Amino acid sequence: MKRTAMNPTDTPWIAPEEMEPQTRTGVAPTAAVGLAPSLAVALDPIAPTPARDTALRGRLMARVARSAAANQAFVTTRRQDGNWQTLQAGIQQRLLHADEAAQTYVLQWADEAELDLPSQGLTHECLVLTGELTVGEGADASTLRAHDYLIHASGPLRLRAKAGTSLYWRRIRSDVDAYGQAVASHLAQADQLAWEPLRQGVEIKPLYAEGERVSMFVRFEPGATVPAHSHGHGEECLMVEGDLFLGDVLLCEGDFQFAPRDTGHHEGLHSDVGCLLYFHGAIDPVVIDPAVRPAA
Repeated sequence: MKRTAMNPTDTPWIAPEEMEPQTRTGVAPTAAVGLAPSLAVALDPIAPTPARDTALRGRLMARVARSAAANQAFVTTRRQDGNWQTLQAGIQQRLLHADEAAQTYVLQWADEAELDLPSQGLTHECLVLTGELTVGEGADASTLRAHDYLIHASGPLRLRAKAGTSLYWRRIRSDVDAYGQAVASHLAQADQLAWEPLRQGVEIKPLYAEGERVSMFVRFEPGATVPAHSHGHGEECLMVEGDLFLGDVLLCEGDFQFAPRDTGHHEGLHSDVGCLLYFHGAIDPVVIDPAVRPAA
């Protein structure tokens, strides 16, 4: 192993490349060698004193208790949670969240099929997650592709799709202030919309807005953060790609979280690897950086 020349004023004394795992010709990568792996195997763990162990355990359990209390009001649904139920032949649904105002589902087409959404007293909010979806019939038909969005406020609505299509579907009572009072239908093709800066490393792509409420995509660059903030309205977050820490809760691809009105993410948000999420709610002004997003 080659060493660098020692100079009392230089640090480190070991060349950085010596710390990295290395592979030898003809040796499988799992057999990689290097100083850091060798030290990790050779060093014995240091057992804390009983008093230190008790103190560390107490701090850890206090941190767990604070985290549980901070997230108690949130409804977090993991990708693997819940049961898929048959909505009709060829289409399955999985409930993400339900309250007196709205119900949110993920729909999955197992075969080519049509679905007629009920119209009386309901507004429908749809986001294509995968595949393609045809809405309407004849000359009025439109094709929605991945990440396209539709809110349908009145009248019947027929959906047609092939196997592999998946859809975020939110059905809203028409008499509540949660897009239920939308006066017209609106279709947004995501690839025709521009990203807008929100703060350093965070961009948004609004799909539909009504008053303070907005449905939009949010994109985090790796390492980007959003500060602590409150929720003036109920907030839904569906992770489309990557993952995001909401305080201590890690939301991964396919996971969903509902945050009720008057709650808050008091430890902020952070993404190590970057992410793309779908958001429905209101933007707390504290998350907007005026240096990045000047006031309109």
